Amino acid sequence: MRGGASRAEFSAAASALPPLFSSLGTTTALLLSTMFLINTNTVVAVSTTSLEEPFQTSFEHLPHDGCVSLFHRNGRVGCGTLSRSTMTGRIVHWSTVVADANDVNDNDENDNNNFINDNAGKLPPYVAVMDETEFTTANVAALRNFANAADDMAGGDSARCIGGGEGENADPNQDGAGVLRGLLVINATADAESNNGNGNMNYYYSPEAASPQGDDTPSANIAQSSYEWNPNGDGNTLVDYHGLPVVYVSKADVAADLYSVSMEQSAALQRILDGDDSVGADDLYPAIMAEFNYYMGPEDADSPTCLAWRNVDESWAPKCLPLAGNSVWAVAGSPESAAGRRRLEDQQQDGGGNGNQRPIVMMATSIDSTSMFHDASPGANSAATNILALLMAAKLVGSSVPDTTLDGLSKRIMFGFFQAESYGYVGSRSFLRDVAYPGFQCDEGRAVPAVTKNAGSGDDNEEEVKMGCLNPLRTDLDFMKLGEISGMIAVDQVGVLGTDQTFYVHGENAGGNDNGFLANVLLQLGSNDWTIASSAAENDDNGQPAIPPTPLQSLVKLSEGAVGGAVLTGYDDAFVDASYYHSHLDSNATRIVNLDSVAMAATVLARAAVASAYDNGEGDAESAAQYAANLVPILSTEDETFLALADCLLTDGNCDLLLSYGKMERINNEYVTGLDMGMGVPLGNPPNYYPSIYDASNGQGFVQVGTDVYGSYTGDKEYGKAKTDRFLLLPSLLEMSIHGMLDDFLGRGSANADGNDVAEPKSCKSSKDCSSVSYCSATGDEALCSGDSVCVCSRAHYHLALDEAIVPAPNNITGKFLFDENDQGVSPIYTEPYWSSIGVRVYRDAGGSSGNWALGAGLIVWLCSLVSTFLLKKKLKKEKLY
Repeated sequence: MRGGASRAEFSAAASALPPLFSSLGTTTALLLSTMFLINTNTVVAVSTTSLEEPFQTSFEHLPHDGCVSLFHRNGRVGCGTLSRSTMTGRIVHWSTVVADANDVNDNDENDNNNFINDNAGKLPPYVAVMDETEFTTANVAALRNFANAADDMAGGDSARCIGGGEGENADPNQDGAGVLRGLLVINATADAESNNGNGNMNYYYSPEAASPQGDDTPSANIAQSSYEWNPNGDGNTLVDYHGLPVVYVSKADVAADLYSVSMEQSAALQRILDGDDSVGADDLYPAIMAEFNYYMGPEDADSPTCLAWRNVDESWAPKCLPLAGNSVWAVAGSPESAAGRRRLEDQQQDGGGNGNQRPIVMMATSIDSTSMFHDASPGANSAATNILALLMAAKLVGSSVPDTTLDGLSKRIMFGFFQAESYGYVGSRSFLRDVAYPGFQCDEGRAVPAVTKNAGSGDDNEEEVKMGCLNPLRTDLDFMKLGEISGMIAVDQVGVLGTDQTFYVHGENAGGNDNGFLANVLLQLGSNDWTIASSAAENDDNGQPAIPPTPLQSLVKLSEGAVGGAVLTGYDDAFVDASYYHSHLDSNATRIVNLDSVAMAATVLARAAVASAYDNGEGDAESAAQYAANLVPILSTEDETFLALADCLLTDGNCDLLLSYGKMERINNEYVTGLDMGMGVPLGNPPNYYPSIYDASNGQGFVQVGTDVYGSYTGDKEYGKAKTDRFLLLPSLLEMSIHGMLDDFLGRGSANADGNDVAEPKSCKSSKDCSSVSYCSATGDEALCSGDSVCVCSRAHYHLALDEAIVPAPNNITGKFLFDENDQGVSPIYTEPYWSSIGVRVYRDAGGSSGNWALGAGLIVWLCSLVSTFLLKKKLKKEKLY
């Protein structure tokens, strides 16, 4: 989970183990206690976690990024232990405990490599180590197949005893754990002999499916296209690894230590497999062990079950939370006349949307990414470059095109940054469904002022009041004032190019009745140095146009092809090899993002936005593109904001720039609501674009009515009677920063009262300082203080990014969700289970023999003491001294 917040356990915590001597008689307990003290130096070695070099006490909690479980509508994916019991085994290299490929197929016992024979059933429990380039679906399957065969040969008994009597090497875990206890995936630099077939530097594996969110994925029913964009993907993120905990160790020195130990400890296991019956406890111990505490719920868990979970007393206690968050959107130019409360009530009768407004052209991207290891989702090319390009496009539009010009164009330009797109296009589908497909319906009488203290009391003031909906809860209803959607231009992966200084355009045939106008606009915006070409991608196997996995998929699917658009990308008919799509290796450290291409993409997007809005329906792409090029300059790669923002998004998500906008958003929020909500979960260093769970601390909006708060409200208490009645929201720092930047970048274009010169922005420390500015005087316009400490006009809005199948439960606290009565059964509903205190411990196990020696020595001392005491007592009696 992003931010590292802890979770409650999926089910009740296991009872504490009884004290060591609680079941023994007093005399025996005292005797054993005395023996334990006599032999402290030996016995402690059995249980200590203070190890010889390189394993010291710091490995009590092995530094790692975990592969956790996710649930969806029909099952689960990801990793975890079988139960709350830990899973423990000696560390060995995976190559020792996997059959040779030929043996897997042919079971050729004459082959000199490992094959699955009776000796495999004699192996002690182990934890496999493999480097990140070897962590593929096929290799893990081979590892598990070998372990399953070994378990069968052991008679299903996981308590193996090698080289000693019963219990000497007894399995400390529950029955059924099997011989394979976990998998440590290590930094590839630790394994100089990695056998990945291509060499570490040229290995471009992706754990995502070949058709991201397409056929054979939980999102298949909402995908418009199932084209295989990701040829390096093998679907590892979609495998259910329940019973196999897996973690990634990124620190090179720690990974090197683990690799070295795994190779050393593999020797004894190889001897067992080779049939060497002389292998005993002295060969196996002492051993470096790994212990996994990674319970993620029962095997048959899914999202509907965990969201509806009830305790034995029938109290509702969900065991998971949705993957969700907040999208951010903004419209360039002055607000069109505000609708006010009465108009919002009228609009819901017509299914939402405002036919009196100009149509909008959407500029869209995703703001999230993922990987097998969620806390290591750097998303440099799959998220960061998209955000950077579109934010800088907004800045170009806001700084080069005055509001007076934007207000005169045929269409309005909307910038949309959509959250949780990697898990079912959650953000874009939520927004588009609310705006138009089919349109949001607020319950009758439930559209209310978002903040009671700012509601005012006159008809003239009503039009400026921000509105919210109590049920289904929406903290902001300004999306209902948008006109119809005319089309969308999306951007994807423009930081790593397949061909030097070349972008590709997708979607000429992706729906709509504009004859590919938006695609043609993009194609007109090349230059002497940069080429923009049509993609060579053909239709998918279902005959659908090949649309990249972007918000455009949502628009075409929901509009049933009535509205289309185009996508600007850095790839042609397949993702670039070095994209590392949805991998923990998609980072600027793995391969450097091309900032020249991102800057040019921003320029192209800004010009395309203006050109698309300029067209009056004639479809003259060439003239529209020329008009835009004359207005919007080329973004310099030396632009200070561009470079600072690039560093934030690619390297340090806790940078001063994001923090400055986040802090001002916090101040502005307190100024409006009267409550300091703080700042949301940081992006992290390095940045992590995993969308996270959804509750009050992680982006879920809620409403305060009197002294109580609700995720949604239909109760009898009248909202608005108390001045503290209000809608509240705590987005992530990334979402807050995007919101603040859109206000700043798009909110400086309003003209002075005389309509001539553009006003010089007024300096500010908070929005209190902006109440008298003249350049935010349009109806419905509002001045606020930006993260750059100047007064700007409000342009940005949040919109919930929550799976369409579920809604916040009315009259309940946050974190509780019900299925929408109109659920069509198509969305994936990804959730993450509650958990706490997970981790991996690495320690030295001295084995049972040292304990036996200690026990034997203790018994000898005890017997000697008894004999000595008896003889001494006898002698003292003889001398009449006793």
